[in-house]
Amino acid sequence: MKLIFHAPNVHSGGGKTLLRAALQSVDAAQACALIADSRLDLQRLPAHIAVETFAPTIAGRLAAESRLRSLAASGDVVLCMGNLPPLLSCPGRVLVFLQNRYLCDDVSLRGFALRARLRNAFERLWLKLRLRQGMRVLVQTASMQRAARQALGVEALIMPFTAVTVSDAHREAGPGRARLLYPSSAEPHKNHSSLLAAWRILQQSGVDAELHLTIEENSPLAGEIERARKAGVAVVNHGHLEPQGLTELYRTCTALVFPSGLESFGLPLLEAQAAGLPIVAAERDYVRDVVEPVETFDPESPVSIARAVRRLLGAPEKPPPPLAPAEFIARIVADRV
Repeated sequence: MKLIFHAPNVHSGGGKTLLRAALQSVDAAQACALIADSRLDLQRLPAHIAVETFAPTIAGRLAAESRLRSLAASGDVVLCMGNLPPLLSCPGRVLVFLQNRYLCDDVSLRGFALRARLRNAFERLWLKLRLRQGMRVLVQTASMQRAARQALGVEALIMPFTAVTVSDAHREAGPGRARLLYPSSAEPHKNHSSLLAAWRILQQSGVDAELHLTIEENSPLAGEIERARKAGVAVVNHGHLEPQGLTELYRTCTALVFPSGLESFGLPLLEAQAAGLPIVAAERDYVRDVVEPVETFDPESPVSIARAVRRLLGAPEKPPPPLAPAEFIARIVADRV
C-alpha cells in the first residue's frame, strides 16, 4: 500500500506548514509519494518520499492530475492536501483535507482580485462536482464541519493536527513596551485594515503598544504599513519569515492579536498558546474551536479591537458616568457643555 500526498497547489502559508509536518511524520518503512507544486520548498524532506513536481499552470495541473491517476492503485491511500478531490477518477481510498473556508462558506470575496475570485468560483465548482461517494472529507474544526455539511452535504470528520514547536520555556519578552504579534499573509479576510485603524486609535489615546506583522515586502499592504509607521503608528513589519524566524518572534512578543474574520483553523492561535502568549482575538467560532482567548472583540470594529487591547494591557477605556437629570439641565442652563 502506498500513501500518496496529492498537493499540486500547496506552496505557502498554513497549507505548506501542515503538508511538511505530515510528510516528515511518515514512517521510513511506508511507501510514500508526493505530487507537489514546483514552488514548494522541498529541502529537508525525508529521503524515502518519492517526489514529482509540476508547474503552477493549467497544463501543469492537468499533468499532475493525470499522473495521480496513473500512480494510484487499488489499496493505495490518496490524501489530497489542497482542498480539492482528484479531477480524474483514480483507484484507491481518497481523503480530501479541506482547509479553505472560502470553498464551503457563502462569504463575500470583496477585496480580492478578479483572478482570485474566478479561481475561487472554479474551485468551488470542482469541489462540488468531483467529490464522490466513498471519498472522505477531513477538516480541523467544528466550524468547518458545519460549513462542509451545509455546502457539500457531507459529514466531514474532524481531525486537527499541527506541528507547533514554539516553547514557552524560552520566552525572552520582558517588561517595557507591549509587543503584540499578528503572523499572517495579506489576504483581505486577514483584516489588517481594521487592525491598523485600531492601532491609530491606540496611538491617539497614548497606549504604548507595538504591533508586529509578517507581510511580504512586495505586497501593497506592506506599503500601507510603512505609511502608517511613518505617520507615527507603532508598527513593525518583519516581512515573510521562515519557521525559525517566526519562532524567535513569538519568543520576544508579549501577546497575540488575531483579527481575521474567517479561518478554517487559525494555526497561529495554537502556536501562541504553545508559546505561552495571551491571546486577544476576534469573537468568532473558529477561534473558540481551538483556544480560549483572554479578550475578544468585534473584528469589523477598530474601536472594539483597540478597547480589547487596552483591556489586555490593564488600561481599559472607562466610559463617562451618566449625569443625573438635574445635573444635565444645570449644565445646559449654565452653558457648561
